Amino acid sequence: MKSPRTEASTQFKDWSGDMRSVRGSDWEADAFGEHVEVLRERIPAALAVAHTRARAGHDAARSTKLRVYGTTLWECQHEELVAAVMSIDGAKVAKFGGYELPVVADRVLFPLRYADRSGVPVKNARLPVPVSGQRQRLFGAHATEVERPHPYLDESWADYDLPEDYEVFPQLGDGTELIVIAYACNLEAGVMNIEWGRAKHVGGGELLWGEHTPLPLVPAGLPGIAKDSDGLNTAGQGSDVPRFDAAEEPGLPLGPRPSGDRKLDVPPLTERRTDEAHTRDNDQN
Repeated sequence: MKSPRTEASTQFKDWSGDMRSVRGSDWEADAFGEHVEVLRERIPAALAVAHTRARAGHDAARSTKLRVYGTTLWECQHEELVAAVMSIDGAKVAKFGGYELPVVADRVLFPLRYADRSGVPVKNARLPVPVSGQRQRLFGAHATEVERPHPYLDESWADYDLPEDYEVFPQLGDGTELIVIAYACNLEAGVMNIEWGRAKHVGGGELLWGEHTPLPLVPAGLPGIAKDSDGLNTAGQGSDVPRFDAAEEPGLPLGPRPSGDRKLDVPPLTERRTDEAHTRDNDQN
């Protein structure tokens, strides 16, 4: 049985000839060599699968908020990119605590959802603030220096722009360069824009872009993106299998209050006790 990732990879040749006219550039060939065309095809397909999985999670939760979609998309973008490139010769995976990043030709690929609507220039992409120490280190140690489009008129001001000295990540090594994959995506429209290239973090989440180019988008309705050859969608359910929430809701049995509570006239417990731990994001209490 083929997984959605495997099925998506087998469909590349079906759509690569009909994809939007987006040409590669010299920096891509210099960075990735013989792997550049494979990456230009697989990265958009991986992000499309990540969106489909995130949408399936949102629909299954029947949530009116976008938190399930956003959280699932963040998880899946890393998983799908890793799965998409691991068959490339020399590719490896670098682990960063709760997520993994793929490394190809000594370039680590960093996905960044920078917008949830179309028409937003990639130069407006920013890292979420506050920027974590791990991301500051990743950009500080592995991003290529980018020349400012408007140099300082007075060179004395350049002293305030000196980069901090960050230690390279041992799982990447000294010679590994950071490549940012910035994409716009939302629940209804899916992936609307993808660009990749060199970007430097200049502080406060702001990115200064160097060489970067668009990547083609996966055409809508591409076979294999949403379902695999066995009729399984990216959420792992067959199309003829009923949803978990389609059955009749079970009844809620209500037992009597303990006799001791009734005798002592103790009020029923309807809310969480104040001394119980509050659960927050990121498993923090």
